[in-house]
Amino acid sequence: MLKRNWAMVTITTVFLAAQAAVVLALAHKGQADYIRSVMATTGFWVAYSFLEARYSLYMNAYVRVLMVLTIFADAFFGYYFDLYATSFVFDKLLHVFGAYSVSLFAYILVAQFQPGPLARPVKFILVAALGLSMGGLYEILEFFTDSISRPYPPSQPSLLDTDVDLIGDLAGALLAAGHASWRNFADRIG
Repeated sequence: MLKRNWAMVTITTVFLAAQAAVVLALAHKGQADYIRSVMATTGFWVAYSFLEARYSLYMNAYVRVLMVLTIFADAFFGYYFDLYATSFVFDKLLHVFGAYSVSLFAYILVAQFQPGPLARPVKFILVAALGLSMGGLYEILEFFTDSISRPYPPSQPSLLDTDVDLIGDLAGALLAAGHASWRNFADRIG
């Protein structure tokens, strides 16, 4: 328990310091729109960390690192280096990696509430479904953000972008499903 709390605090502290540095660098560049996005994703992680500590939830250190790397890559490479606007490939790769991370993250949270271990085929379907659902929700959120705030450049410049993002989400979710089916991520989870 103590080792797990140490990992949570250490990883979250390093993550928050890195995100603060990115926010300051974006402020120096005058990128207020990007700062709001970085603050939103960072806020999500802080809220989750609070809920994890408050309700004694379990999160595997490997998956925790994947999640903070995904959020950091979004902020640092996507916004600070502006790879969302200058690279077609970056967004697609981050969708694959992000879907992989989020699929495992959601699985670990959901599996804690299961009465017993899940069979491999059920685990595969659950992880894939969670990843695809999260990817679909993310695309809907991008649509609403583009519709309401009209950022430049838009998150979804075309239907092709949305479709390719969803294909990346599918690939990441299937990778996570395969990984979760053949490896236990926690002794509390079957």
